[in-house]
Amino acid sequence: MVDVVVASGLTRYYGGRVGVVDVSFSLRRGEVLGYLGPNGSGKTTTIRLMLGFIRPSRGSVLVYGVSPFSGEFAGVKRFIGYVPEEFSFPSGLRGRDIVGYFSRMRGGAPRLRELLELFPLDLDRPVEAYSKGMRQMLALIIALMSDPELIVLDEPATGLDPLMRFRLHELLRREARGGKAVFLSSHVLDEVEKVADRVCFIKDGRIALQGDVRGIVGKAGKVVVALLKRTPKPEELQLEGVSRLRISGNRVEMVVTGGYDEVLGRLLAYGIVDIVVRSATLEEVFLGLYERGGGG
Repeated sequence: MVDVVVASGLTRYYGGRVGVVDVSFSLRRGEVLGYLGPNGSGKTTTIRLMLGFIRPSRGSVLVYGVSPFSGEFAGVKRFIGYVPEEFSFPSGLRGRDIVGYFSRMRGGAPRLRELLELFPLDLDRPVEAYSKGMRQMLALIIALMSDPELIVLDEPATGLDPLMRFRLHELLRREARGGKAVFLSSHVLDEVEKVADRVCFIKDGRIALQGDVRGIVGKAGKVVVALLKRTPKPEELQLEGVSRLRISGNRVEMVVTGGYDEVLGRLLAYGIVDIVVRSATLEEVFLGLYERGGGG
């Protein structure tokens, strides 16, 4: 795969406040990169640096081998479709007016009809009459209608109903299979798990963990949920390889990364009424990082 975005030691301070510190990652053609973290963790700052809206305090980022702060980047911008986390449209205009404006600015809208089938909007309505979800669909249509090669999305599913979210997920998977590069920033972890090939977890402005989704989830161990006949003593289950232990009456939940035989033996000693063992999710990986105080 060809690298579309390469960030190296990317750092940005806002006075004495940290935006991002030593952030390094790559985004390749044909993949969806999930960029995950809670609000205020540095996700939007990373995007602003990547697109040249703000300059780094140190480090670098290249998009198609070009710095966003060079004169050459004007030619690169036409290959990028971007949906910011926060946006607004001028009042007094119809959806059609706004689509027309961006179509002229981007030199055409070859995918407009296809996108309107996916995200149906009445373009003759004034934008101030649109709901939040409708405005989000309009932003997605504008970003994608010129058929960009690099798609940058900051919390793109905000306000979308479940059907529109599903259609967005399907669209992003198709775009990646077709060779596009998708940078998907979100705090909705189950959403990203459905579409991303690789993920970066960012915490307090630093990359806490990154890698292939399957690999990260696989190494996270198994979630064990058991209903027991008797209430267990917490110290009896605080074993090596056990984390995120929660006991509520006779119900036990834990993440197990090793020592399965010993864990099962301890549970059997209390009498097992029911037990479920499943793979961890990205959300559980993320919660584990924060509960451990993991950092960069």
